[in-house]
Amino acid sequence: MRDVNKRRVGEGIALSALILVILVIMGCASTQLVQSWQEPAFGDKPLEKILVLGVFENDLNRRLYEDGVVKALEKENRVGITGYSLMPNTSDYDEKEEIRAAVAKTGADAVMLATLLGVEKEETYLPPTVTYQPSMGFRHGMYDYYAVSYERVIDPGYTITNTIVKLEITVFSVKTEKMIWAGATRSFNPKSGSKLVTETAELITKDMKKVGLL
Repeated sequence: MRDVNKRRVGEGIALSALILVILVIMGCASTQLVQSWQEPAFGDKPLEKILVLGVFENDLNRRLYEDGVVKALEKENRVGITGYSLMPNTSDYDEKEEIRAAVAKTGADAVMLATLLGVEKEETYLPPTVTYQPSMGFRHGMYDYYAVSYERVIDPGYTITNTIVKLEITVFSVKTEKMIWAGATRSFNPKSGSKLVTETAELITKDMKKVGLL
């Protein structure tokens, strides 16, 4: 009976370790909106046209992000304008009046800015596990059978490295030039840039719709 209990304990440990691995993998393969805020005093009608600007050093990432958010806005029957179509080189617009004039030409009622806060590496250690598996071979007797029928298997611990991409998104009213919405996202082990953008854009538009901005 002692060996049976030992086996059950081992199987329980193995199952717990398996659940932990699954939770780590599931938790590290998605994007989450970890924080959001909206201006409670914003009383205008829902936004109809939004200029999307990605503040990234890599121009390809910027275009990928802006295109993704515009597509998400279109699904909500809103008009999105990519910043790169208006300002291909943001470095050319270093004066406030130049930016204001460029935004005014679009007729947008809001500007959405996305900033890459950083890409971090996070390590998660999974401890060793002990399992018991049936053993095959000659048995010495009926009472000796239980003592030798299971073998203990030890799986060593190991470390998983997760990649975390942090973005900050802010939305400003063109009319008042005040912030009306802000959010922070965390993407864990994104499989691709396009998947990261799709998930982020859906979270942003969903939250903005929930608070009445879309």
